[in-house]
Amino acid sequence: MAEDMDFMMDDDDGILDYDDGDDLDFSTDNEEEEEDEESIIEPPAYPQTPEEKVTWQEQIRMIHLRSHLNKMAEKVKHANYIVDKTREELKKSRAHMHHLESERDSIFMQIQQQESDGNQSSVYRLRATHEKFCKELEEEQKIECKILERVDQAEYDLAFVEVERGKFILAEDDLLRQEHQLAKGKTRAALDRFQKEKSLASLAHKTRITDTLRITETAKDQAQRHQQALEDATRSHERANKYLQKTLDKMQLRQQQAEGKYQAEMQRKMDMLVKLKVDISSNRENLKAIRARDKAAENAMRQAKEEERRRILAEGGNPDQVMLIRKRLSAQKKQRKQIETVQTQREMEIMNRILTEEKSMRKRKKLHPQLWKEPTLENSLRVAPQKPMPVKFFEDYVKRTTGAGPTSTKPLLRSVTADEDEKQDEEKDFVEDPFPRRHSTDSSDSDRDEAEVENLAKPEFEGLWEQHKPYKPPKDLASVAGPPGSSKMDKEILQKTLQKHRQGIIVKQVAAGKEFSGCPFYSKPDIIHFKDFDVGSSYKKRVVLTNVSYSINYCKYLDITERLKDFIKIEFNPPGQMSAGMTCEMMVTFKPMINEDLIGEVNFLSQTGPFSIPLHCTTKKCDLQLDVNMIDFGTTVIGEMMKRSFTLSNRGALGTKFDFFKVTGMKQRTLTTAATSLDRLTTESMRGVSPDSEMVTDKPTEKSKQGGSTIEKPGDLKKRSQDDLQKIPEAPGEGGLSDSQQAEGSEITDLGLATMDVPTDRPGGSEQKADQELGDAISPDLAVSEVDDYNLDGMRMGPLVTGEIGPFSSVRLDIIWQPTIPGKVDSEFLVTFADPLSEGLSVRTMANAIDVPVWMERQTVDLKICLFDRLYQDTVVVNNRATTALRLKFEVCKELRNHLEILPKTGYIQAQSQFSAQLKFLPRKSLFEEAERYFDGDTGVLEAPMIISVANQTAPVPFTVNAVVTTSDLEFDVKDIDFGYCTVYESVRSVIKLTNKSILPQQFGFVGLPEYVEVQPNDGFGTLLPLETIELDVIFSPNKAFDYKFELVCKSLINRDFKISCVGVGVLPPLQLSNQVVHFAATALYDVSSAAVHVINHHTSSNEFTHPVPRIGTKGEICPVGPTSFEFVVPKGVPLTITPAVGTIEAGKKSRIQLRFTPKLSEDEIRQEAVRLATKMEAARAEKEYEEALKKEKELADQAQKAALAKGGKQQKGSQSSPGKGKGGKQSGSQPAGSGSSTVSKPRLITPPDPNAIAKESPEFKAAICSLLPQFKGSFRTIVIPCYVATGATGNPGDLPYSIHNTLYLEVHCPVVKPELVVISDNGNNTIHFGEVSIGQHSSRSITLQNISEKAVELRSSIVNTAGPFLMLNALRVLDPGATHTMNISFTPNGGRVFRESLEIRTDTSVLHLTLAGHGVSPLVNLSVENNLFDLGAVLVNEYCEKIFKMENTSSLAIDYVIKLDSLSAWRHDKAQALPHFVKPQSSVKNFVGAQNFNGRSVFDFVPSEGSIPAGETKEIMVTFAPDHESPYYSDGVHIELFSEEESHFFQVCGQARTHVMFMEGGDPLYPDIESLSVAPTVTKGEEDSKISHTTHMLFTMKSHMKDEAFLPATRDVLVCCVRTMALSQKKNGEFQFENLQPLTQKGFTVDPQKGMTEAGAKKAVTITWTPPQGHDPGKTVEETMLVTLKGDVTEQYQLMLRAMVVSE
Repeated sequence: MAEDMDFMMDDDDGILDYDDGDDLDFSTDNEEEEEDEESIIEPPAYPQTPEEKVTWQEQIRMIHLRSHLNKMAEKVKHANYIVDKTREELKKSRAHMHHLESERDSIFMQIQQQESDGNQSSVYRLRATHEKFCKELEEEQKIECKILERVDQAEYDLAFVEVERGKFILAEDDLLRQEHQLAKGKTRAALDRFQKEKSLASLAHKTRITDTLRITETAKDQAQRHQQALEDATRSHERANKYLQKTLDKMQLRQQQAEGKYQAEMQRKMDMLVKLKVDISSNRENLKAIRARDKAAENAMRQAKEEERRRILAEGGNPDQVMLIRKRLSAQKKQRKQIETVQTQREMEIMNRILTEEKSMRKRKKLHPQLWKEPTLENSLRVAPQKPMPVKFFEDYVKRTTGAGPTSTKPLLRSVTADEDEKQDEEKDFVEDPFPRRHSTDSSDSDRDEAEVENLAKPEFEGLWEQHKPYKPPKDLASVAGPPGSSKMDKEILQKTLQKHRQGIIVKQVAAGKEFSGCPFYSKPDIIHFKDFDVGSSYKKRVVLTNVSYSINYCKYLDITERLKDFIKIEFNPPGQMSAGMTCEMMVTFKPMINEDLIGEVNFLSQTGPFSIPLHCTTKKCDLQLDVNMIDFGTTVIGEMMKRSFTLSNRGALGTKFDFFKVTGMKQRTLTTAATSLDRLTTESMRGVSPDSEMVTDKPTEKSKQGGSTIEKPGDLKKRSQDDLQKIPEAPGEGGLSDSQQAEGSEITDLGLATMDVPTDRPGGSEQKADQELGDAISPDLAVSEVDDYNLDGMRMGPLVTGEIGPFSSVRLDIIWQPTIPGKVDSEFLVTFADPLSEGLSVRTMANAIDVPVWMERQTVDLKICLFDRLYQDTVVVNNRATTALRLKFEVCKELRNHLEILPKTGYIQAQSQFSAQLKFLPRKSLFEEAERYFDGDTGVLEAPMIISVANQTAPVPFTVNAVVTTSDLEFDVKDIDFGYCTVYESVRSVIKLTNKSILPQQFGFVGLPEYVEVQPNDGFGTLLPLETIELDVIFSPNKAFDYKFELVCKSLINRDFKISCVGVGVLPPLQLSNQVVHFAATALYDVSSAAVHVINHHTSSNEFTHPVPRIGTKGEICPVGPTSFEFVVPKGVPLTITPAVGTIEAGKKSRIQLRFTPKLSEDEIRQEAVRLATKMEAARAEKEYEEALKKEKELADQAQKAALAKGGKQQKGSQSSPGKGKGGKQSGSQPAGSGSSTVSKPRLITPPDPNAIAKESPEFKAAICSLLPQFKGSFRTIVIPCYVATGATGNPGDLPYSIHNTLYLEVHCPVVKPELVVISDNGNNTIHFGEVSIGQHSSRSITLQNISEKAVELRSSIVNTAGPFLMLNALRVLDPGATHTMNISFTPNGGRVFRESLEIRTDTSVLHLTLAGHGVSPLVNLSVENNLFDLGAVLVNEYCEKIFKMENTSSLAIDYVIKLDSLSAWRHDKAQALPHFVKPQSSVKNFVGAQNFNGRSVFDFVPSEGSIPAGETKEIMVTFAPDHESPYYSDGVHIELFSEEESHFFQVCGQARTHVMFMEGGDPLYPDIESLSVAPTVTKGEEDSKISHTTHMLFTMKSHMKDEAFLPATRDVLVCCVRTMALSQKKNGEFQFENLQPLTQKGFTVDPQKGMTEAGAKKAVTITWTPPQGHDPGKTVEETMLVTLKGDVTEQYQLMLRAMVVSE
């Protein structure tokens, strides 16, 4: 006690440091505060002055204050450390300086000493050292100054921090007092807890002593009972040993007998396998011989073909053609034979059907003569019947055509369908062709053929009919008897028969306007089922047919399934005419001959169509099952014996033998196979080749799941056997088999290897080992082990382990459980059956053996989910197997004693009885810390191990207490809610989240809400699921201008309160809206709706005592009386406009506000639809391209194949002379050319376009709108628009000095519906743009409207401007749903401007707005001619050149143009009379016509000279220049007129004509640019042939500028040109060279380049530069000449005269 007190009082004198982890109780729970108050022990002697309790707010303040004081103390400590450290550095620096001074003085004394000694070298050395120390001393002094500054700063910081700390001296004293008071409170609480624990400890000590005595007594009793049990067990063991040896002897004898049977069975099966192996070897040899024979036959046939080919080639024929013709003739004969056979069969079927119908009709006429009231029928009844010769003839004909004996005279029936009757009725001349061909097949024919081949019913004795020889018809059947219908009587009989047959056998039945459909007759029973039949017995069933059609009907029996004809006999008398609801009977007799399941149907024909009744015949089968699949013995003490029984039932009609044995502990074979497969294998191997064998071998066997082994299916074994046969190597020279021989070989292979997989290529090894493996593979699934060790676990079978279970009976089997060792046992028993079609049934057993007498019913006590601080109880039941009473003690682990308790803790359990204890669980919050080992804080799972100590027993009885502990807290995401400012006309909604921290659902509710607060949904009540978070809306609706402050209280179902503090301010604004909510009518997309509200200024008086005045909250200022302004701000992207948006209202007045709603589709949705449409279109285009590519590739392949075949045919024709090439020609011609795979790639992947790249005015955007409008389903949207309010008149809109608290809100409800009328033309564009139309011209457009509503609408339109350019040409009409109407509108502009009008198309509920736009323009044309000059360059005389210029029509209409030349103008001569411009430069009239041809032809030609240019397109004009004499002055003026009215453009075209290829350009003009009228000098022939022509002179004037007493270089360019000639013999390129340049260089002239080559049609510039030399006289002109030689078609020389001068700027 003293130590505990000292421990608790250690912190009383010191300062509490809350930062070090001391825990403080900040809980606000009222219950915990009350518990703390009650736990204080008050002294009873005298009253004590109550001390003030420290609240949690003060504790938080103390924590912050202590933290701040600690930080200040740390700062002071740090400042002291910095000061001490800096002072230490200063001290070290001064010590170092002192050391340096002493060293310096010492060296100075040494210097004086050495100077006195005269040692100069030492003096110099010491002086250097002295200087070094002086410098170090100076540096150290600087460092000392810096350290002094740092010391001063550190001392200043220390003083500052100490002053700051001194400000909190009084606060620190108060804090120490409060901390001391708080520590004393904690000490008192600890003392109280210590007193309580001491009293509880003493009580527990007393209880422990009592429990120890009780346990001792219980242990003694348990020891006595244990000794008695040991004695009883010894006696029981002695009695059991007498019978154990007898049981073991019996089991050993039984095992030896079973082993002998097993060995005998194995020997028999091994012999069978050896025989099978021998048969397989013989079959292989036979197959090899057959293959060799077939290969030899093929070789002989191939040699015969080659010899025939050589013979044909020798005769000069085409062997390939002959062979092909023979092959086709053979195929044609074969096909003809097949067609004749099919035709004969079909004729036989038709005749059989006709005969059957004839007999049936005669019988019906006899039974019901009243149905045929015809005169012909009555006449026929009066006379004697004639001999039915045609019928007999038909029967004989059927016998002769089929070749069958008398036994096959039974007609083969087929069901006649309505389609076949219609086809027979449509035949025009049935008499002439009595055996029509049938092109349809029926599945019953194949079944009938199979039934004829496989006849299972064998008669008991031979009849006389089998000894009769069949009739052989003569070879010439036509000579014996003619075809049917040859005589007149036969034709009449046949015609009557066909007429009756054509009468509606199948007639549509209509009653009360309703046509009958379905099965006309109902059979009872629905399925004729002969179940569990015995071979040889006879069974009968009566079937009742009921007419369920609407009226009278007939029923005719056709046939049954072919497979059932040998066993089923139908006795059915056609009842004739049957009314609706009438019934008839049919007797079905079944006499089975084979033990197989038979399934088929009985076919009938009624007046309304055929129908059938299913018929099933099933053999006896076993239906075995167990009533249980698992047996649980539970927990058993060692030595006890328990028996459980289960029932084996057979619900089938076939009995079988069964074996019941244990699987667990037995040896299992490595490979197992079902015995039934071997039996069938042996049977099939001993049979011959028969059609039945293939049917039998194709039946797959079922898998066996016994012992984990499987049985292979015969199909898999057959496949593997064929693979093994294919691995047999063929002998050299052997060939492949023919198709028929391969089929026969496959049947033989199926006989021997259909059901068993026998490896044929086993590697080398002993044969005995192979036989051993094969024997293991065919052994039963499980064999009894030689060692009898499977009863060690205590599980064994009852006395009945084998026997026979009869049909519809059951057998009771037992399983005995008698454990000898403790532990869990899981065993499996198997029941197998002798029936090969019945699988084994398994039974699983589970048990647990223990060796203690005390056990619990529940090893785990699950308390489910528990809440903290809630009490939970459960019962712990303990069982005693012993025969004596035992003393028990329940022990709880130390960590859980404060939370878990079991009462009573000690008790006595009587012998063979139960003991119940009460478990109490009260989890507290301290469970996280106290029981950390057993409690998972993250998941809340508690797993507490408990122990029951039993007296005189070392091992206790453990059990576990499981619980999931969770909290009951409800948590809000906010602690307080500030609603802010809210007007009395509005409500503020705050969303809070309420979270259930528990894993149990909790109910909650908000109670005590004020009238101005509302919690939704469900008025604040609901249920929270585990760990669920829901959102709640807290709605604050103030009713006056007031400062609100309140709390929201949320109560849980367990009466816990959770509170939220709320504040808000109510505001009464000076303005008021007449309607807070505006409801628009349902508005169609792209339509307009309008509504109006009023803004009212109701503030007329500031007297707050008579009425509420506008103000903010309780203490806000009252708004002044007078004009008040408002401003509506519409959110962005909202299709809503408000007019006026800004305004001012006087006191007591109101203002009207107009709202306009124009709904539209969202741009994102439109862009997505546009992307979808574009992607779909691109995918369709890609698919189309892919199909076209495939088609093209196929065509190319066909063409290539045809070419290859044609080429092969040519080679064959050419190879007739050489026989050795025929074979190669065949091979090359037979291989197809287009046999390769397709090279066309799959359709390309479509990349969707970028939605943002789609413009609003694009056709894709409009098309998307047009696609979305019919799909629009309607929408509803609510828009909230703020209205800002300010006192006084408004200034600039948007700059309103408003108060945000007085804001009003207008809620607008906008319903949008689908429009009735949409535009479907031009991608849904509502704007009709006529584009640019020439003034005075007429243009018309059409627009198509569609009614997409579900009702008819009447169209009305607004009136367009009568004086405007737009005119509606047709009238409107009423549109039905889905109908369209096309409007025609014309546009005739009367001026050059933009016209725009609006046209409204109205319906009853919506308005469609159309926009008419057009632009009246004048035509505009752009030319590609620059500077109004079109230069064609130079050409040789009598040659021509062509050049193109372009005319671009930039307007949106087609333009007609005409090109006119000045040389062809009528005013040409008048203009030529004027003086030339070189004589009179200022003349206003300029003549652009230059030199013209002497031959009278035009020099320039324009093609086309007139025409039309479409809108926005470009026209190319070809200009041809063809001069006939040399002149550089060819030119002409070109005028372009539009619409033959006005001149649009003018330009000049020019060109040069030269006689030689090379010439030069540039220089000063020497002659006028107008050609002289004198005749050009003629050139003699000798001069023309000479290679050197005359010299041409050129003048170049070069002017150098003087600047700053320096000369600037002067440059001139001369062009060396080479004409592109059309002559082929002439030289294409030209050369030039400047000569005599040396004298020019001295005077400052330079030429670059001096020589070179010019390409044809090109011009090369040569630069001549003059730089005045030094000392040049500026007033003197320099003149020089140079020669230039041009080499082209001739050699020419040009003399360049250079005149250079200096000029000033």
